[in-house]
Amino acid sequence: MIGFADAFDTLKPDIVLLLGDRFELLAAASAALFAVIPIAHIHGGEVTTGAFDDAIRHSITKMAHLHFTSTEKYRSRVIQLGENPANVFNVGAPGIDHIHRLKLLEREELEKKLGLSLGSSSLLITFHPATLEPGTARRDFKALLRALDQLENVSLVFTKANADTEGRSINEMIDGYVENRINAIAHTSLGQILYLSTMKEVQGVVGNSSSGIIEAPSLKVGTLNIGDRQTGRVRAASVIDCPPTYEKIRSALEKLLSVEFQTGLADVVNPHGGGNVSKKIVDVLKTVTPSDLIKKQFHDLNCSGNAE
Repeated sequence: MIGFADAFDTLKPDIVLLLGDRFELLAAASAALFAVIPIAHIHGGEVTTGAFDDAIRHSITKMAHLHFTSTEKYRSRVIQLGENPANVFNVGAPGIDHIHRLKLLEREELEKKLGLSLGSSSLLITFHPATLEPGTARRDFKALLRALDQLENVSLVFTKANADTEGRSINEMIDGYVENRINAIAHTSLGQILYLSTMKEVQGVVGNSSSGIIEAPSLKVGTLNIGDRQTGRVRAASVIDCPPTYEKIRSALEKLLSVEFQTGLADVVNPHGGGNVSKKIVDVLKTVTPSDLIKKQFHDLNCSGNAE
């Protein structure tokens, strides 16, 4: 927070633009609030009941002055939190812009960079701890690894867990799993182009990352979402939800890789928009006078009666 305060004092920004719900953002939002710098927040109004991100996300919403949501449902929820509807804009998810603006790698170059042949069937796997379910990460990830072991002729690309508590345990299990398997590779982080290029080529995204909910549908790729970490987010028809147990995961993997399910992906519509999000955000920012945003009023939703 001190670092952000020093940066804001040096840069003197007109507006601070924040995206998402990671715990680091609380420091930036708090520093901007105390420096009386208006905040514009991207991806507010969402719900993820399996992680403490909800509390962080909604806290930033209350500190923010402009809001850019990824669906109309999320826009309504931000308004429900007391924000002025005139300052809440449904623009879609900016992550989808990358899919349209970046030149993704062709399969041959991608396989060289990954260090793995994707073969006729492959999966991209990212699993993070469910932070409101302490002590479950190893158990749940072990169930996933056991289910993956039952697959035949499927290449597996793992990206490692984030900095949340128990993430190191997951990463240790990934390293142990891929060590003696020729069909599996692990990367600490693929980076934007390599990650999206891999997503484009695989038959499914597996785990509990928001990318399987938000970006994958735009690439017409199926998602197996495990557990409650993303419960509450708006979903496309390409997302299969299942509990974190071996039997349920194995059954869901069979569905994900089935010809019928894969064929139906061509018709999937992403509820998080079709791109051009950055331009929409910039167009709004061009119209605002930052000093007019500072003193915001709580927007009541037809409240009646007196508090006692």
